[in-house]
Amino acid sequence: MHLCYPWQSILFIVVLLKQVRSFCPSKCTCVGDANLRASCISASLDEVPIQLNPESKYINLTLNKIRNIDFALTFYTQLEVLDLSQNVIETLGSKNFELQNELRTLNLSRNSITSLSKDAFKGLKNLLLLDLSYNRLETIHPSAMLDLSSLIELDLSSNFIVSMEGGVFRNMISLEILLYGNNQLLDVPATNLEYLRSLKSLDLSDNLIEFVRNESFGGLKELMILSLSGNVISELDVGAFDGLIGLKHLEVADNNLTIVPTQQLSKLSNLTYLSLSGNKFKQLPAVGLLNLFHLRELHLERLNRLVRIDSRAFVDNTHLKSIFLDNNPLFTELPPRLFHGNPNLMEISMQYNNLITLDAAQFPIDRIQLLQLGGNPLHCNCSLLWLWRLVTGNIEEAPTDVSAVDRASAASGTIEQNNSASSLQLDSDLIGCDIWQEQVKIRKLLRTMDESEITCPAHIVTIVCAILSILVVVMTGVSILFYLQFVKRRRKLLHEGRNLKSIVDVNDRIVQRNHSQHNHLDHSQHSSHQQQVDKFELERYLAAQAIANEYRALKPWELPIKEALEEPEHHYEKFDHYDYPDTRQISKPHVVYV
Repeated sequence: MHLCYPWQSILFIVVLLKQVRSFCPSKCTCVGDANLRASCISASLDEVPIQLNPESKYINLTLNKIRNIDFALTFYTQLEVLDLSQNVIETLGSKNFELQNELRTLNLSRNSITSLSKDAFKGLKNLLLLDLSYNRLETIHPSAMLDLSSLIELDLSSNFIVSMEGGVFRNMISLEILLYGNNQLLDVPATNLEYLRSLKSLDLSDNLIEFVRNESFGGLKELMILSLSGNVISELDVGAFDGLIGLKHLEVADNNLTIVPTQQLSKLSNLTYLSLSGNKFKQLPAVGLLNLFHLRELHLERLNRLVRIDSRAFVDNTHLKSIFLDNNPLFTELPPRLFHGNPNLMEISMQYNNLITLDAAQFPIDRIQLLQLGGNPLHCNCSLLWLWRLVTGNIEEAPTDVSAVDRASAASGTIEQNNSASSLQLDSDLIGCDIWQEQVKIRKLLRTMDESEITCPAHIVTIVCAILSILVVVMTGVSILFYLQFVKRRRKLLHEGRNLKSIVDVNDRIVQRNHSQHNHLDHSQHSSHQQQVDKFELERYLAAQAIANEYRALKPWELPIKEALEEPEHHYEKFDHYDYPDTRQISKPHVVYV
């Protein structure tokens, strides 16, 4: 019997050890499976329990009142997942994770951590995910994260970080996701980003960045997603996006840009998603998104100052599939054929703008799958007949005697019918137009209206066409009259020019003749005499021209003497019988010009 005591003692010790290893604190759930999981959510713990299985791989201590972790994790060397979120931890101390070489995920979000001291994460060489979001971080020691060489995702969002010393990220050669949103950054942390050669996603949204300098992201050749939304960016340097050759997703929404950064964006030739919503530019110019040939989704929402979009704004975006132009209160007119240069466009959303009229020619109805036009103050007239037919599904062939407007609308309806109207999604419950009844404007939904409330009367179209025809005829007649007056005036000017030229030619000939006859005189006398002769000769020539061109009645003394009808046989008798005129009755002498 006594020989059996040692074995009994050993057996008792083994049983006791098993009971200790399997001990689980109250309000905790421990699962002794292969993962050795322990969950102590909302267990009112003030510190990390040390009674759990030392071989535990998963421990969840969420929603407790833990203030520090000093020396509390020494027992759990096999730990792979540790969740300490939503506690009241103020500091992580130094080297408290030194023995957790197997740890892969560490969640410290929603605590009260204000700083990361030296060697705060020492020993976490295999850590893949670190969540420090929603703390009160202001400073990070340059050596706090030196051992995080395997880290893939780091979440620093929703803290109070203004800036960081250089070199904080220098060993994070594997980091792919960095979440830095909702802090107080005044500038892009370029000195730390240059070490992140493997970074694929960067979130810098909701900070205080005002200006993006040249090559701020120069070393991030693998970056695919970049968010700068919610800052106060008013200007982008020309080379702000240099080096981002692989970028596909860019958000610059809710900033203070006053012009579209066409030149800066043109270097992002692989971009597929772009958001410029919530900025302050007034217009989108022609080819405003230059070289973005692979762009598929575009957001231009909440542009409170947008007034105009050029009809050629999207000509380079041939692969565009979805465009969102919602909530732009000053945007009143949609350019014709704005989307007809985008053969792959399938989704158009233009809700809650200030559009008054819409035409079927403005949309590629035959191929789009989503069209949202609700919330616009449309006017109820015949220009909306095509939209009424789409909303109500009342698509019919156009009759032969309808107006041009109705034919166009019916044609669009026929196209939609051939493409199966069921494939087009419309926000029918929001599309309406304004009509006046008894001097009161009433908003009515298109799907509740009759065609008689939409169609333009035929006589109105006829009157408009007649007025236009009359205007064309009148303008044509006025143009002809102006042309005839112009031709008459031109001919008169040409005739006067010829007369002046002939006078000048005669003067030149007279001067040359006088010069040859009087070359023996001295130069001074010759010049004065030549000028005198020229003057007399010119006056004589002008007088002759005036007489030649003047037709007038002859004076009494200019009348020729009437000869006798019959000549006498003898000349002597002729003198005897010749009747001399009474010179006393002629008041002026007869003048003969030679």
